[in-house]
Amino acid sequence: MILEFKANFTFLARWANLAKVVMDKGKVVMDKAKGGDGQGTGGNYFTKQIPPFMIEVFNKNKSPLMNLSSVSAKTKIRHKNDINTTLSRMPLASRRVLFMAIAQVNPKKLMEKGQVFRIYATEYAKIANIDTDTAYAQLSAAAKDLQKQVIGIPKDQLLPLFRRAGEPLLEKPTGTGIRMLNVTEWCDYEEGNGYIDISFTRQMEPYICRIERDFTTQVLLSTARLRDTNASNFYQLIRRKIGEKRGRYFDIGVDELKDELELFTLKNREKIYSYPLFKDFNKFVIKKSLDTINDTTEIKDLQVQIIERRQRKATRLRFTFRVDDQMTFDGF
Repeated sequence: MILEFKANFTFLARWANLAKVVMDKGKVVMDKAKGGDGQGTGGNYFTKQIPPFMIEVFNKNKSPLMNLSSVSAKTKIRHKNDINTTLSRMPLASRRVLFMAIAQVNPKKLMEKGQVFRIYATEYAKIANIDTDTAYAQLSAAAKDLQKQVIGIPKDQLLPLFRRAGEPLLEKPTGTGIRMLNVTEWCDYEEGNGYIDISFTRQMEPYICRIERDFTTQVLLSTARLRDTNASNFYQLIRRKIGEKRGRYFDIGVDELKDELELFTLKNREKIYSYPLFKDFNKFVIKKSLDTINDTTEIKDLQVQIIERRQRKATRLRFTFRVDDQMTFDGF
C-alpha cells in the first residue's frame, strides 16, 4: 500500500512540470501533456485517484480553482440589483466572462478567500454559441476590460464586507459620497493555454454571494448568447421583474425603459434620451430586442402594448411574456 502510493506520488511529481494539475473531488486531473489542449481532446489525458489528504500537498499555497464543467440549461447566475447598472454598461464580452465566473459561485454561501474562477475559450465558445477563434479574441479583450470595471455605490447604501474567522471588525465608511469599487482583484489571460482566471475583490463579494433579497437571476445560456447590447439589457430587466414576482407582465414608462437600457447621454448634467421619436425607438430597439429575446432565451411570446399616451405621445408600456423551462444544452 505504501509502495503503491509512493509510486503514484513519484509519477505525478515527475509530470508536474509538463502538465496542468487540477484538483477535482479527490482526483488529480492532468492534461496539457505532450500537446494536450487542456480539454482532454489531444495528447495524454488521464486521471489518478489519490488519497484525499494528498490534495493538500498539491493545493498548498494555491487558491482553490473552480470550473464550468457542470453547466446545464438550468444554470443560473444571481447578483444584487445594486450592480445591474454597471453590468448594463459593460461590453458584451466582459459581461459574458463575468457571468461565467459568477455561475461558479454559490450565491447562498461565502466564497473561499482567494477563490479563482477559470473560463476556457472552448467553454466560452460552447456556452456563448460562437466559434473558438472569436472566443479567444473576446477572452483577451475581456481580461483587459474587466480589470478597469468599477461599481459606484453611495456610501450610505454600501453593503458591508463579509468578515471571515480571525479577521478584525471592519469599519463602516463615513460620508455621503460615492464609493468606487473594483470588480476584479486581478485577471490573468493565458493565451497559449486558452483560458482566463479571475479573482473577485472583497468589495464585490456581497453583491454576488450570500444573497438573500433584492437580486436578479439570469439563465447563463440565455444571457451569454444574446449578441445585442439592448437585448441583453432588456433580458436583464425582464429577469429582475420576474424576481420581483410581478407575474408575467410589467408596466414601465418609456423614459424609464431608456434608463434601463442605458439609452441616454449626459450634457451639462442634463439627461438627453436617444430616439426622441417613439416610432424609431419601437422599430430599432424594442421590436428588435423582443425578436432576439424570443428567439434566443427562455422568455417567449414577449409582446408590447402602449397603455398610456400624453398629447398622442406614447409614455407608458406594458410587456407580457411567458417562461419556457424546456431549454436544452448538450454540454461539453
